[in-house]
Amino acid sequence: MRTVELFCVAFLCLCPMAWASAGREPCRSPPKTSGKLCVSTTKEDTIAWGEFKFDSSHKQLHFVEDTSKSNKTSHLDVIIRFEEGVMYKLDRKNESCKKQSLPCHKHPMEVPADATHVEELYMGSPDKHEQGLRVRMWSGNMTDHDSHHSQDHYSMMTTSCGCITVSCTYHSEKNDLIFSFFNVETEIDNLDVFHPPDYCEGVDLEDAPDDHSFFDLFHD
Repeated sequence: MRTVELFCVAFLCLCPMAWASAGREPCRSPPKTSGKLCVSTTKEDTIAWGEFKFDSSHKQLHFVEDTSKSNKTSHLDVIIRFEEGVMYKLDRKNESCKKQSLPCHKHPMEVPADATHVEELYMGSPDKHEQGLRVRMWSGNMTDHDSHHSQDHYSMMTTSCGCITVSCTYHSEKNDLIFSFFNVETEIDNLDVFHPPDYCEGVDLEDAPDDHSFFDLFHD
């Protein structure tokens, strides 16, 4: 099982020059990642906690909220196909499906191509084995170039070796969101999770505003 920590240790010997270089281009995340995702705000407690699976090769995501860790009567179960600009909201209990357009394709699972490298540092201690994690800090606007909402800003942290997202802080006019990733593995056991269930067939596509994005899932 390849977690974030094991992934970075395995590739540590391959990155001797990463620490010294500056102004680097955004790194690329692994083709497949899965793990736990916690979404919280600076003003409230955790607003979502669940399992995510992300296929960066085909730009698709599956996120299922863990109902045992939420007091909400409903929970998120979504499949997002970023390149197609489509998001499916599922209710598997009632076998209902909502298909919605997703004009804005940005998200916190990988570093955007136009991200700015800020700094490289250690979380924890660099002096003792397994007591620290070397990370890179990135920042930029989390909106597509054709969006009119340029205030949406992010600060992202990835592992230095492996480019796995550790956390992302997202600020917008609507809310401030903090995404934290845990127990990340660089594999996905079942790619069928990215296929909408049969009851989604024939569902009409609902148009959404031009700035509609993944982040709106966590706004009231």
